[in-house]
Amino acid sequence: MKLTRPTWQYAAAVIWLIFTVTLATWWLIFGLNQARHLATLEGPEAARVSRVTRMLIGEGVILVGTLVAGGIALLVAIRFEQRRRRELRAFFIAFTHDLKTSLTSLRLQAEALREDLPQAAANPNLQRMLKDSVRLQLQFENALALAATDAAVFIEAIEVASMIDYLRDDFPELRISVNGEARVRADRRALESVLRNLLQNAVVHGRATNVSHDIRRGASGAVEMTVTDDGGGASVDVSTVLDRPFVRPATTSGSGIGLYVCGRLLNQMQGEIRLAAPSGRGFAVHIVLPGAA
Repeated sequence: MKLTRPTWQYAAAVIWLIFTVTLATWWLIFGLNQARHLATLEGPEAARVSRVTRMLIGEGVILVGTLVAGGIALLVAIRFEQRRRRELRAFFIAFTHDLKTSLTSLRLQAEALREDLPQAAANPNLQRMLKDSVRLQLQFENALALAATDAAVFIEAIEVASMIDYLRDDFPELRISVNGEARVRADRRALESVLRNLLQNAVVHGRATNVSHDIRRGASGAVEMTVTDDGGGASVDVSTVLDRPFVRPATTSGSGIGLYVCGRLLNQMQGEIRLAAPSGRGFAVHIVLPGAA
């Protein structure tokens, strides 16, 4: 069973408390035994040994009591911190969800305006508003995925090519091509978030104009997909981008959590992601997901 971070913190605090109290108790018992042995000797040092014995008992009890009190205070502090983090995460999830709902409503109204008024469709301000709404919606989804680490996934059979076609309208500046077709077992919202992040990275960080999706079914039955763009590639070291957040693949603006969230979501769906070396310039990502009949 995989231990969570709070469990590890509690376990470490308990181990520290047991170790320090046991060590202090052992030294106290050892000192008292030595003092008792010296007390059997005759001479002027007998009274001094008696005082040392009383000192060991008094200070030893205080030391052990202090260690116990400190350990209990540490456990209480860990419990308080975990509760505070849960409350902050719950507030952040609710707040982000409300903002995402409002942004979705604004985007739908802008799309309706573009369809109902042909003269408005060519307005650059409207196009910029739609583009920014797609980017903000993706950032909210990444924030929710980052905060809701224990969110459940609903696995179903999904046609990858159909989902990619569904995302074309959100990235009009890209020429998106799909080679191959396959059905995967995945969570629809999670897989859509993964594909959106890859397309958004190609646009924002790579300044790409073409993105290709090469899909094939592997020998084990898993579906493998390589997403390659013709952008400028990564301008910084991205060897750890899938293991820790806030590592940006380029010096352009960005939150640095897109690829990290992709890895988290794919892991929840029993899939995997790794960075591949493209044959030419650009950026390539290799994705593996369980195949569906």
